[in-house]
Amino acid sequence: MKFRPKVFKNREATEKELKCIEETEEMLEGEQQLPPASQMIRNLAVDHWRSLKSWLKGSQVITTQKEAERRWNICLKCPNLKYDETNPDTNKKDGRCTHCGCFMNVKVHYAVSECPINKWKKDCGHQCDCTCDGCDED
Repeated sequence: MKFRPKVFKNREATEKELKCIEETEEMLEGEQQLPPASQMIRNLAVDHWRSLKSWLKGSQVITTQKEAERRWNICLKCPNLKYDETNPDTNKKDGRCTHCGCFMNVKVHYAVSECPINKWKKDCGHQCDCTCDGCDED
């Protein structure tokens, strides 16, 4: 014989239960989740594919140090940077973006990478400040 608790439809939550629910909701609201692993893998694959295409075309794959620093400073100010994740390659705490899941202090160095919420754009490979989309053609 299984025990089946009796459900009361008109029961009000106790103060303790309401406080627990409120604390849980606050905790979940403040927690920044990373995207699913499948999406993070896709994002990484896209960046590597773009880098390979850029390299095959003879374009720049790694951006300048100045540009990488400019991008990183933008990331540091972003509320979507979760700066407590340990990078498995370096065993250092690196910042991860809650939109793409990437380690942003690495991603900022790829010329063809871009911010998932458009705070900084990829380098087109040209020697000017244009905003062309010609690098994605093919």
